Parts: sequence; C-alpha cells; structure tokens
Amino acid sequence: MSSDVSDTTTAAPPLRPEIFNPSRPPPLNYTIKCNRREFAIIVFFTLIFLEAGILPLILFYSIRWGAHLDNEKNLAIITSLVGTYSGYKMARRSWYLFIADSSHQRRPLGAGRFGADAFTIQISVAMVGFFVPLIVGSSMEPGSVPAVAISLPCFMIAFCLPLLITGIWPHKLKVPFRVSSMPPYTGLPPAVYTMVEDIIAVDGGGCVEFRQAWRIRYEHSAIMRRIVRVTSLWWGASGTVFAAAFIAIAWTTSDDIGYGIGWGLPWLWAMVSAAITVWWVHREMIREEEQWAHPAVHKVFSLHIAQTIDEEKVAQEVNEFNDRNV
Repeated sequence: MSSDVSDTTTAAPPLRPEIFNPSRPPPLNYTIKCNRREFAIIVFFTLIFLEAGILPLILFYSIRWGAHLDNEKNLAIITSLVGTYSGYKMARRSWYLFIADSSHQRRPLGAGRFGADAFTIQISVAMVGFFVPLIVGSSMEPGSVPAVAISLPCFMIAFCLPLLITGIWPHKLKVPFRVSSMPPYTGLPPAVYTMVEDIIAVDGGGCVEFRQAWRIRYEHSAIMRRIVRVTSLWWGASGTVFAAAFIAIAWTTSDDIGYGIGWGLPWLWAMVSAAITVWWVHREMIREEEQWAHPAVHKVFSLHIAQTIDEEKVAQEVNEFNDRNV
C-alpha cells in the first residue's frame, strides 16, 4: 500500500555539492509541500481507509443486521470488494519501478532493471498475510468471521516484524542479496530507512537523487540514524503487540465484537502512531539542525554504498567541518 503521487510530481533536482553548507545537515532536496503532493497523499490514504476500513465495517453490519444474510454470503461480498484499489496501486507502482521508460531513475542504487526494492517485497508479503485469512475465512462453509476479522492484524504482523527485527539489531543482520540500495552481505539499517528511500524515490517521484540525498543525510547525522531506529522500533513493537492482541480478541469474543475489533482498531493504532511519529520526528529534526555544530551530532557512519565524485565532495566537506570542531 504505497502512496503513488508520481502523476503530480517531477524528479527531485540533483544534489549540488557546491552549495552544500557544512554548518547545516545535508539537504534532502525533497518536500511534500509542492506540486499537489499533499493532496495526492491525502486522497491515497482516504481511499485506502475507505477500502480496508470503513467499507468492510459498513457492509458486514448492514448485511448482517439489515439483509440478514448468512455469514458465507456476507463475507463473500466483502472479500470481492476489498483489495481493488490497493491492488491497482501495487500494479501501478510495479509499472513505475520495472517497466516505465523512467524506471531507471526510480530503481535502488546499483540494482538492475528487475531488481525489486525492499518496500515492494515487504508490502507484498504483508498483502499475502492480509488476503490469506480473508479468502480462507470467506470460502469456508459456514463462513468464518474470526478468520476474516484477523486479516488486518495479520497484515500488521507481517509488515511490522521486519521493522522490529532490524530496529533491535541495526546494521547487524546480513543477507546474501541486495536490499534496496544496500549491497549483499551489508549490515541492514532499520527498515524505516529503506521504506523512506523506496516510497519517496518510486511513489513520490524523488528518484535516484533522493536515494543519494537520503543516504548522505543518514550517514552524516547521528540524530537522523536515531530517528530511523526509534521509529522502526516503535512501529515494529507496537504493531506486533497490538496485532497479537487483536487476533486473540477476534478468536475469543462474539463475532460482532471480534469483527469490529479486527477491522477498526488497527486503523486507530495506525492513526495515533502516525500522529505521534510526525510530531516527534519534526521535533527531532529541529534539534538536529540546532545542534549540528556539535561534532557528535554529525558523526559519520558508512553504509558501504558506492559514491559518485560529487557525493565524495560532500562527504569530504562534512568531515573537514567535523575535524575543525573536535
């Protein structure tokens, strides 16, 4: 479920090392406050919320209490409608990443034409976790309301576990294949790092320029690395714990209560977590800029991703600034 705002955006401008100011954090060269990006994001999340939040709840209770259809027919109707918009967005994202003429501008650094980014894999696994209980529960005779009710919690667990695991062991886990821009056998950063990189580069139109700018910011800012790790831990831990609780409730209470919990409370968790995240990240980024003169704030940490000559100039300026302030 990615927010595709590519239709209303253009590629971010390339990094310009000649205007880089070592007294401030390296710029990301991207903002959502232009080219109708904010509007596109609002529309995306509104439609996703309607498709996988409001619609299943309205249909279930109106058919159950109004039309008095049995669970099998009720759940079959819901299953036939849920996933249409999110499936379209996934297909559109794959088009931009693999097939479109501009796909080379959106791919992970160093990846081939059909090299999937980490977010594509993560969201695909989570979607499998969502649709398996949804389809199985609605196809049973009689239909299983608890099985359908755990669809969103299963999505939460599949999506949040990578955040939790990489947040607990940042740059410790290594895999024999590329993960977005991370080369094989390189310590994986907290998964929020690749999520931000992939979503903005592919869906937000930030392209390769943002991937490079994001890498430089992460490597040179201790506060940004802390932001990425803390948000990974928060979303990973809270999502896993709450999802497990929702699943337990769905299987141990009445159908009416369990279904409402399973399809309603995950959205409440997501909205509250998003609000907290936006507030906290904004505060930390202000602190990052205010304290940038302190050497400990912009302590360099390499992700071992190949750099261009221009990027090496930026890194050299930051390192020289560090040395002058030690």
